[in-house]
Amino acid sequence: MAQDLYNKYNWDLEDILKSDTLENLYKKWVKNENELIKYVNCFYSSLSNFRKWLKLSQENEKITNRLSNYVSNKLSEDITDLFFLGWEQKIDLKAHELSQHFVGVSNTIIENEKKIRTYLKQKDLIIYKREFDLFFSKKTHILSKNENAVLNKIAINNSSVGSIFSTLEQDITFDDALDSKGVPHKLITHADITKNLKQKDRVLRKNSWINFHKGFSKFENTLTKTLYYNYLKLNTYAKLHNYKDYITRTCEDDEIDFNLIENLYKQVSEWKKVYEKYRNITTKKLKTVLKLKKIEPWDSSMDLSSVQQKVSIEEAKKYVLEALSILGDEYVNNLKKAFNEKWISFLPKKNKYSGAYSIGGTYGLDKYYILMNFDESYDSVSTLAHELGHSMNSLYYNKAQKIYADTTIFTAEIPSILNEVLLTMHMIKKSPKLASKYVKELCDNFFGCTTRQIIFSNFEYEANKLVNEGKPFTSDSLKDIYKQMIGKYQKPTKKDIKEPYKFALSTIFRISHFYAGNFYVYKYAIGQIVAICLANKIINKEPKILDKFYVFLKSGVSKSPLETIKLLGIDLMTKEPYDEAKRFIENILVFYNKN
Repeated sequence: MAQDLYNKYNWDLEDILKSDTLENLYKKWVKNENELIKYVNCFYSSLSNFRKWLKLSQENEKITNRLSNYVSNKLSEDITDLFFLGWEQKIDLKAHELSQHFVGVSNTIIENEKKIRTYLKQKDLIIYKREFDLFFSKKTHILSKNENAVLNKIAINNSSVGSIFSTLEQDITFDDALDSKGVPHKLITHADITKNLKQKDRVLRKNSWINFHKGFSKFENTLTKTLYYNYLKLNTYAKLHNYKDYITRTCEDDEIDFNLIENLYKQVSEWKKVYEKYRNITTKKLKTVLKLKKIEPWDSSMDLSSVQQKVSIEEAKKYVLEALSILGDEYVNNLKKAFNEKWISFLPKKNKYSGAYSIGGTYGLDKYYILMNFDESYDSVSTLAHELGHSMNSLYYNKAQKIYADTTIFTAEIPSILNEVLLTMHMIKKSPKLASKYVKELCDNFFGCTTRQIIFSNFEYEANKLVNEGKPFTSDSLKDIYKQMIGKYQKPTKKDIKEPYKFALSTIFRISHFYAGNFYVYKYAIGQIVAICLANKIINKEPKILDKFYVFLKSGVSKSPLETIKLLGIDLMTKEPYDEAKRFIENILVFYNKN
């Protein structure tokens, strides 16, 4: 690939520096941190000090976001770049060193609650009330200064389990997959397996599927032990902070009650018949397209159309603009802004980060960057629409919010999944011959983010119970739970699963989210359900729905996640949104079955 083509479709990260140098930005960050440190022991002593503390904190967040985003995104361009790897380590070590000065701040805020609440009555400070109300609501979980000091000193190790998992994941190797002619194909990354599962050679598909799962199954015991100590650590830390357990802690952090999650589990478990209907229709179609009597797991990723789409970047932009025009001229103009101002790194290259993302930590930035590895497939078009949903959300809440310019996993996926759904519905009309392909992808995404993620979430809930109740935490016990969850949400599994299918149970050990330290995969289901409901309302031109959508985009974290979603007229504590999403999919399946 010519370098000039890569540059044409690459992002403009230098805008983050604002004609400054990285070294100067780093010095500004350290200087600002040191200014904050001066107020650690006196920010509460007067109204003027309190104002200064808040202003410095805001400025610090902006500088931190610019610094971290510049370095991390430069590393994404080349994950082997020693210069930026050095900068990443430098910043991490300095941040840990500086954090020691802020150890007692939580205790100081609690000790001066009455005085701070008086300050927050000032007209210009009322906006901070929600932030401090949340903090004060958790005062029973704040440890003493000495206890915090000890925990802060070892906080640098908090990500160790996740790092170990990532390293182990890199070390796991897969046997070569032989194709029908006996030619070996290297399986190095997950992308290799994904690519092979779409190949016409069925022998290659089968061997890729088996060897991938066998690769993880060889490390079941190591991964089980890693997961056990992760959950043990997380629950221990939660209990140290006076929470019942790790899951209770994450629920309180998210401003929800576990009743929401229990209701979600119940509602999704009632979709089994809809899921089974989808699988039956897809199986029937795949049998016809692939001319097979039986569809195996290694066949399920195949396209339902023999037409191979090859989409250019310019065509992808065009499709996205067409599909999302239903959201109004203002939204479309902002999409064009992203294209014209070089927010997006489109093309793959050696050592580039292999996935796709829209950046976080955007407060203080003017561009909301997207990294992709565009491969001229329709999947890449869908990825572009998805990531633009995140970036548009960042744009709107950064314009509207002074201090609540952020998002949560609860709400972050809603604008991005909405874009995907609207794109799919547009493409169904635009290319009727490929309708089944688009519907399959829509349903794959829907059930992948709802049924599948709820299986993982419910598994994680049960696995944590094993830890807290002192029950055996073994690879066999975890696989048994996984089988139970499959039975609960999809279909019953046989007691004894034979080879090669049994290797697929190793899936439960390779879910990176389990090692991340936050109980959150169920939130992907919430994002999917709300987005489907929202798409349905927009397509059917429900009165005022676009107005509600823009209010939602602008809200940031100024309200709790559930209250933010209610801005769309959707209440997740009722049965209605789950039924609406189910009806939408049922209607799609009627169309799917006929085409």
